Amino acid sequence: MSSKPKHSSGPKTNKGKAISSRNSTTHGLTARRWLNAEEQALFDETIEAFNNDFSPQTHIEKVLITKMAECTVRLMRIQNTENAMFDLASSEAEHLDEIVKSLDNGNINPELVKTIRAAHLNNLLLDAKTIANKTHIINEITSQNLKKVSNWGYVEKYMPMTKNYIVEKCTEKNQNLCEHINENDNPHNLTIRLISVGDPLYEDKLLSKKEITKNINKIKSACLQRYLEQLTVVLDSELSVQIMVKNLEARSQQIKDAAIPDTQKLNLIQRYRTADERQFSKSLGELLKLREMLSDV
Repeated sequence: MSSKPKHSSGPKTNKGKAISSRNSTTHGLTARRWLNAEEQALFDETIEAFNNDFSPQTHIEKVLITKMAECTVRLMRIQNTENAMFDLASSEAEHLDEIVKSLDNGNINPELVKTIRAAHLNNLLLDAKTIANKTHIINEITSQNLKKVSNWGYVEKYMPMTKNYIVEKCTEKNQNLCEHINENDNPHNLTIRLISVGDPLYEDKLLSKKEITKNINKIKSACLQRYLEQLTVVLDSELSVQIMVKNLEARSQQIKDAAIPDTQKLNLIQRYRTADERQFSKSLGELLKLREMLSDV
C-alpha cells in the first residue's frame, strides 16, 4: 500500500532557497529587501523617527517598531507603484487611436485615424468661412430632389454655390467638368497629369474656363446625380474631421485625465495596501499595549 504524497516543504538546497527568496521581488510590492538606496534610507529614517517617538526599552518593542517601519516603506512603495500605473495609463491614452475612438462613438476607423493624423500634423484647420461654405453646399444639394438633376444646366440654375465649388475643383485638377465628374463616378479610370511649375509648357497645359465647361452636354444625368450625392458625403466627412482635429487637444487632455489602469492591477494594489495598513495598525496596537503593561509593572 503506497503512502500519501507529502506536501512540499519548500526548496532544500541553498541555491533553491536563494531563488525562492527572490520570488517576492518580481513586482516589488512584497519584497523583503529594499529595492534601492532610497527605500533603505527611508527605512533607516523611519526607524530613527519611531525610536525617538517611543524610546523602545525591550527587544520586542524594537521588533514591533521595525515592523511598523517596514510597513511604512512598503506603503510608500505601493503609492509610488500606483502613481506609475496611472502615469502609464495616461500615456497610453494619448495614443491617437484612443482619441479618435472617443471622438467617433467608440469606433476606430483606420482611414479616419490617418486623415486626422495628417490634418493634425500639418495643422490643416479650415477657417470659419470655408466651413460655412461647405455646410451651405451640403444643404444646397440635400435640399434638391437629385432625380430631377438632368444636366449641368440644372446645377447652374438651382445650385450656384455647388457649381462654383465643382468648377474650382476642376481648375485645381486642370480637368474639364465631364472628365472630373466621370472620374469620380469611375475612380479606376483616372487620368494622371504630370505638370510642374517649372515646366515651360505649364501655362499652355492649363485649361481655360471655356475648356473646363467644354462637352458638358456629355455628362449623363445618372452620373451627375451620383457625383452630387457622393459630394455631400465627402464634404460632410471633411467637416467631421475638421471638428475632430479642432477638438483633438482638448479631448486628448480629457482622456489623459480620465485614464485609469487595469482594474485587476488596481485591485491587487489595494489588497497589498490594506494588508500593510492592517499590519501597521496591529504592530502599533501591540506596541502601545505592551508599553501600557510595562508601565504598570
